[in-house]
Amino acid sequence: MQIIPTKFFNYKNNILVITNFFIKKKVIILSFIYILLFVLLYFFIDFSSQSLVAHDEGLYARRSQILEDSSNWFSPPFPSAHHKTIGSYWFIALSIRFFGNSELSLRLPSILTSFICLIISYLIALKITNKKSALISVFSLSSLPLWIKYSRYASPDIPFVLCILLVIYFFLKFLDTTVNLNKFFYIFISGLFASISFFLRSYMTFVPLIGLSPFFIFNLLKEKTIFRSGFFLGNLIGFIPTLLNLYFSYQTFGMKGIYSLFDFAKKQAVGAIDFSNYFFIPLNYCYLTFPIGILLIILIVFTKSNNYIKYPLLIYVYPLLSLTVLLSMSKSYPHYYLFLLPPLSILFAIKLEFNSFRFLLSKLYIKSILSLFIILISSVFIYGHTFLKESLNQYSYGNTQLIYLISVILLLSYISSIRFLYTNGSYQSGLTKFLYSLVIPQYVALSLLFNFGILGSPNYKTKSFLGDQVVSSIIKSNTIYLINVESKTQTLLSYYLPSSKVITNFNEIVNYDYIITSDKNIIYKLKDQNFFKSIKKFDNHSLLMNISN
Repeated sequence: MQIIPTKFFNYKNNILVITNFFIKKKVIILSFIYILLFVLLYFFIDFSSQSLVAHDEGLYARRSQILEDSSNWFSPPFPSAHHKTIGSYWFIALSIRFFGNSELSLRLPSILTSFICLIISYLIALKITNKKSALISVFSLSSLPLWIKYSRYASPDIPFVLCILLVIYFFLKFLDTTVNLNKFFYIFISGLFASISFFLRSYMTFVPLIGLSPFFIFNLLKEKTIFRSGFFLGNLIGFIPTLLNLYFSYQTFGMKGIYSLFDFAKKQAVGAIDFSNYFFIPLNYCYLTFPIGILLIILIVFTKSNNYIKYPLLIYVYPLLSLTVLLSMSKSYPHYYLFLLPPLSILFAIKLEFNSFRFLLSKLYIKSILSLFIILISSVFIYGHTFLKESLNQYSYGNTQLIYLISVILLLSYISSIRFLYTNGSYQSGLTKFLYSLVIPQYVALSLLFNFGILGSPNYKTKSFLGDQVVSSIIKSNTIYLINVESKTQTLLSYYLPSSKVITNFNEIVNYDYIITSDKNIIYKLKDQNFFKSIKKFDNHSLLMNISN
């Protein structure tokens, strides 16, 4: 008689135990795996494929580098009076100090603070609505093209958004708490972040604070004087870094060091308004907030809220008033609207979760409009990959297979999403599934495109030029002189080549060993005179070596 080893039974029992555990904890395990993948897409970036975007990223990188080298981080270390508070460069300068000077260091503050923003945004939504709506708002926010772009951008915009979210979160904590000591702490912290945000983003802080002012005033007037005092005390203490910055600016540049900050704000906010830009606002709104921007408009038109909304001054008045201020400014850029994306996502989640039809045929209209829109988007994808192959290949920087893979995933998600609009289940459930079938693939696709430098890396050729073996050997041991270089490229080269120098006198060129220029007349003239020969070209720029000495 054959005896079956005990180890066999142990192995079989272990497999059975593990299987049962996975079945019982399926929801938790799948949630953990999804969160892990979500985080990996946020942080696993191929920085070898990244290049800084001029002007802004190049300027922030160069200025942060100068600040990191200086001895006093409250005093502007620039040759002339500066138009921004020095806190605009603190996060990037700190990252450079701890992690070295690279694209990773420059963009890490935005990556980290963006991830924290999602957590704080979820906690804010949780205080306003329920868990389901809070999750919808976070997934919606994380998939927005504008959010994904600036979450990997070297600038103070996302840290500024985090400050504003913390102001709101701690104010809500203050309202929900009954213990006086805790209430004072929360309102103090809320006021503290309100004034610290000015140190990070200077005059731009006034836009969200103006939008929040009705919410703050209405609730503070109902509270005890000690709590109102706590809010203003937090404001005063949080303003200390800005006061130090202004003091050292005054010591270095006189009154011009203070005027320059407010003159810049005046130029941005007050002046001639270019009404032609308003024609692009609907297009930018649809593109930069896709898909929730369009879905929100459809829900507002064809549905009405059927639930009591907590804090209507925060949900409705805050974004609307802030948007009005932004549209009234003489100059406005997409990143100015970043702080509106979290409240937009929360408002959308509430409208999606708690609504009833406004008209008799609302359900039919919603299904028809969304179906036609998805068909239109899918047709654009198919047309682009059929007739614009050469442009796609050139734009992908050699990652053509990744482009096609992502496009197929997006196209399949668009097509499959339509079926959720016509399921027999509840209307809200079908629309929620429709949303997830769009935002999750979009988050994955856009993250991969940014992570591998296909998007967000418009100066790939400049970076490749600097990484060339011949060029890199030259720039390591020689000073490169820049003459008549395009302004955006000059901004980048000033960062990537910190020892480079800008020259303006053409007659002195023969004294230099290496120059970079984009002036074709200079290139032809130097070649004809046998003074210089071309070493390497990128775009319409050339690195020239002196052969006359």
